[in-house]
Amino acid sequence: MRFFAYFLSVLFIFTTVNSKEFRIDFSDKGMKLLKKRGFGNKTNYSNGKDEKGWYLKAEADGTATGLGMEIDKELLNEMPFLNITFKIEKDFTNIDQKTKDGHDWAARIMVGHGKKIGAKLVSLAHSSFLEEGFLQQSPWTKGSRDYVISNDKSGEWHTRKVNVKELLEKTHGISFTNFIAIFSDSNNSKQKIIAYYRDIYFSSE
Repeated sequence: MRFFAYFLSVLFIFTTVNSKEFRIDFSDKGMKLLKKRGFGNKTNYSNGKDEKGWYLKAEADGTATGLGMEIDKELLNEMPFLNITFKIEKDFTNIDQKTKDGHDWAARIMVGHGKKIGAKLVSLAHSSFLEEGFLQQSPWTKGSRDYVISNDKSGEWHTRKVNVKELLEKTHGISFTNFIAIFSDSNNSKQKIIAYYRDIYFSSE
């Protein structure tokens, strides 16, 4: 899929926790600033709150849209790590995510150089079928890479931390990202998935 056009005009919604951390805001106030980007039927995103704070719920049923924001290209110089907490309530069955027909992801975070032509993107993805550390070029887009950071099948909250600056240098030869996007999609497989996100933030360590 051609995702890069989706995220070029999205607003900032960062909350500063301290000088070494930037978080995405899933509160009611923060959600008002988020706008979907995509083609066709849209993935449903809604927020909620529990004893641990705000979270985002994504439901895709043959849909493909994301929520994103522009960020300062200098951010990774100070905060190269991206922290992500996932929970997968309903995942895909029997899809091959290495192919165009199966190229859907219940939960992923996209970073990189988003632009209309020549985008260089990495998707930090959950997969129940591929091992953590799996890396491939997207079967849809030459400038996009899929990197599996979670293979957790427990259905519980789980956290991953990735040095995205190093990953972008390795995959695309760039050391910055000008956007971050949350993307749950099932438009190729036409299956229904439900995923949750929380505590997504850049950090210095």
